[in-house]
Amino acid sequence: MKLDTQTTIFMICLVYLILHGAIWFALQEYRSQQVKLWCLSGIVSGLAVVLLSMRGVVSEFVFFYIAQLLMLAGNWGRMVALRMYLLPEPQSRAHRAYHVANTLYFCVFCVLIALWNAEWEALMLFNGFYALLCFDYFRIGLKLLRRQSTLGAKLLMWAGLTFTVTLGIRTVGVALAGTIDDLYAPSWHQGIMVIGQFIAITLSNIAFLRIFLEIAERKKLEIAHELSVSNERADAMHRSSLNLKQLLDEREEIIRQLSIFNKTAGMGALVASLAHELNQPLTVIQMNTEMIDLVINNQNIPLNENVNIQIAMDGLKKANLRAATIIQTLRNMFRHGNRTVSTFDFNDLVHEVVLISTSTLQRQRIDIQVALCHQPLQITGDKSQLQQVLLNLVTNASEAFPEHFLRAKTIDIRTSLHAGYFELTVRDNGTGISPEIEENIFELLRTNKESGMGIGLWLSKTIVESHRGSIHFTTSTEGTCFTLHLPIPVEPSLTVAKNS
Repeated sequence: MKLDTQTTIFMICLVYLILHGAIWFALQEYRSQQVKLWCLSGIVSGLAVVLLSMRGVVSEFVFFYIAQLLMLAGNWGRMVALRMYLLPEPQSRAHRAYHVANTLYFCVFCVLIALWNAEWEALMLFNGFYALLCFDYFRIGLKLLRRQSTLGAKLLMWAGLTFTVTLGIRTVGVALAGTIDDLYAPSWHQGIMVIGQFIAITLSNIAFLRIFLEIAERKKLEIAHELSVSNERADAMHRSSLNLKQLLDEREEIIRQLSIFNKTAGMGALVASLAHELNQPLTVIQMNTEMIDLVINNQNIPLNENVNIQIAMDGLKKANLRAATIIQTLRNMFRHGNRTVSTFDFNDLVHEVVLISTSTLQRQRIDIQVALCHQPLQITGDKSQLQQVLLNLVTNASEAFPEHFLRAKTIDIRTSLHAGYFELTVRDNGTGISPEIEENIFELLRTNKESGMGIGLWLSKTIVESHRGSIHFTTSTEGTCFTLHLPIPVEPSLTVAKNS
């Protein structure tokens, strides 16, 4: 069967529609604006080819002007869609070149047809313009190939060369003919152009599809790689979290051991106080016991009939209670073990520390003055640790006086209640803290005492902060004042976070 030119052009249009429709259908799951632009532009170009094959059926206005506008729009859309593969490289310059070239072409074409009726010249311009325009397919493919050698980029280059060469041959053939009597008359150069259009259209669509899928696959691989890296980072973060937890547990154990060590180191200073404090009630117990024994053995009278015996019994009870209180306080303060959280009155804690410190302070001729808040200061925390904090502050205050101190030595302990927290102050009238360690007084192993270890204040600050409190001080040559703030729980059952 012999095909005429118009039928062949219709077949080209069919190729346009089928290929672009197939691509749209195949890639619709990606919902890509680039794919939509490419396919819609191809369909518009196909409609333009239909109109160009129907001269005599459609009006001359539609044939010359509407068909040209559709062809320009279709080719412009496909060029823009192809250049989207070159992003993020700027494409504004190329887009401006498309606009200028298309505008100039359409204006010249309209002048040739409308003013000069120069159809031969217009046909040469048509084929020559699209031969040059389609060379951009080759240039785009070459840029993609330089980025990464892929089959899609190579196919696009071949499509561009096929468009340019066959349309160029058609341009030369029309030019050599010198005139145009029948636009659809079969000729060797028209045959080459038609075959070239079939090949180039097929190659360009396969190239577009191939490049799109290649880029999509690379993105999937990149996402998979990023996911793998993210998983590795998550595993590393998990391992780091476990290591951090282990370090925090080790830090907690170190603080606990330092607390025990600090207690043990301070026991020597309290041994004399303990002996002195216990000696007094034990002496009273002994004397009262001997007096009762003497009365019973010598006078042979009932116990309830002698006033002295009752007095002695009361003295025994009081002395025994005092000794038991001292022993229990020291046992609680210096016991080893894990942290115990309870709710207690901080004023009672102050009384207990003062009780075991009074004897030592009296031997050092230090007057201790205590002024406590008249309201209970309920707090939830580790009583043993907070006892140690106050004992550290009292011990430091007692050591703030030089051997030959001319003024009367005093230590003042006060508690007061504020909105949401209470305040404890321990003030002495000693010589103050040395300026060279003043800024780093709460750091570990920082001390200006010859026999000091540099643990007490650091440990005190750690304990206070673990109870969500704060500690600071002011010092001068007239003395030092440590101020401790601790929050008052909203509910009695509120517990403090474990020391870390």
